[in-house]
Amino acid sequence: MPSRSSGRRTSECVREYKRARPDAEPQLGQTDERVGTEYRRVVDGRPAPVITERKIRLDGSHEDFMCEPLLVRPGERAILRYRVDREWRVAGGALVVPAGSVNLAHYWMDRPYNVYHFVEGRRTIALYCNVAEPTEIREDLVEYVDLAVDVLIRPSGEALVLDEDQLPPDLAPARRKHIARALEELMSHPRRLAAHIEEESRRYDIGS
Repeated sequence: MPSRSSGRRTSECVREYKRARPDAEPQLGQTDERVGTEYRRVVDGRPAPVITERKIRLDGSHEDFMCEPLLVRPGERAILRYRVDREWRVAGGALVVPAGSVNLAHYWMDRPYNVYHFVEGRRTIALYCNVAEPTEIREDLVEYVDLAVDVLIRPSGEALVLDEDQLPPDLAPARRKHIARALEELMSHPRRLAAHIEEESRRYDIGS
């Protein structure tokens, strides 16, 4: 899930990456009170099924979220639902996700990123795109390595790159190329991506 960050706009970053974290989150061995946070919806009087989303950080630590699986195609594609249990502020307040809103998280095995679609009722709050590799999709688990850099896409279509300053200086060149590829894809057509994600999310009654 998102962490606090600073950002700058698209074209500047893409140009820089083409030429070429330690952060406040818990480190390995520490406890994050959000780990194991569970979201269950009741469907026909029974708890909805759950699946684990696991985010692995560059330092090797990880964070688990229990989500509702909406679409799971092992080895290919997944959409998970998670209800936000507290207010989240990202990028110094550039993104505020209210408690009680819903995250529809979209994952692909063949893309260098995943997308969190935050909604309140049926209103899109924002899309938060995590640059990630590799992503694994199983029946019981969606797991990815978070490469720290994120892209925030507002409902207006404005796109903002976040967390570049969180990249460790000794990050492997292969991972830097992977980040460059992800940023190029995300920043080239943010409106088109947003429209596609919103269309996909609507199939799953985004405000429920």
